[in-house]
Amino acid sequence: MAGKPKTYYPIMLALQEKPCLVVGGGQVAERKVGALLEAGAHVTVVSPQFTPQLEAWAAQGVIAALPSRYAPGLPALSEARLVFAATDDASVNAAVRAEAEALGKLVNAADDAAASGFIVPAAVRRGRLTLAVSTAGASPAVAAMVRRQLEETFGPEYGPYLELLHELRLAVQGAVPDSGVRQELFRAMLGWDLLPLLRVAEQTARDELQNELQNELLRRVKADPTAEGIRAAGEWLRLKGAETGL
Repeated sequence: MAGKPKTYYPIMLALQEKPCLVVGGGQVAERKVGALLEAGAHVTVVSPQFTPQLEAWAAQGVIAALPSRYAPGLPALSEARLVFAATDDASVNAAVRAEAEALGKLVNAADDAAASGFIVPAAVRRGRLTLAVSTAGASPAVAAMVRRQLEETFGPEYGPYLELLHELRLAVQGAVPDSGVRQELFRAMLGWDLLPLLRVAEQTARDELQNELQNELLRRVKADPTAEGIRAAGEWLRLKGAETGL
């Protein structure tokens, strides 16, 4: 084994309306741009050529596209929160990385993870839930394999599940002043048989079931934000599950 592996610090960045730069216009750059757009970033792309999707985003005003080769001194680079070097030219990527680092920017070079200031993990997104996997560059194939396993384990139902728990949390916070009691109620909610019902609703496109679960649980918790009220709501879910065939 050659020395100690590079250690990374895991972090979730808030990029809503933050400027980011992607240098490159191919498929790799397109994937970087797509992920940044999903995070709500303001993205500028610099490249002499663009994929059809990048061109479409530019035409729609979703991204700012600069149709030129990279040259040092780009205002978009000095303003960017994150910089991605994603061209098919190693020398250009290295130049982008060097300039970005000199300006104190976080930069990722698509062809040189070891020299990059950060790497992008394989991720699974289910609404508010984000599961990230990284092998520190040792094996992207293993990271992709684990991501697929997570996708199977944590299905689309986790999106509405977390949204509902978030609403219930706000309701309890507004009704129960004692933080210790609130935490007990939150933990009790995790014992509900709610996920199987939401999975049925997702798989069968039964919006009415999802709405019923949300409305009834909110009603019950607001009416009785106590341990007994949470237990009673759990019993209602159990009966609902039996009615649904679970």
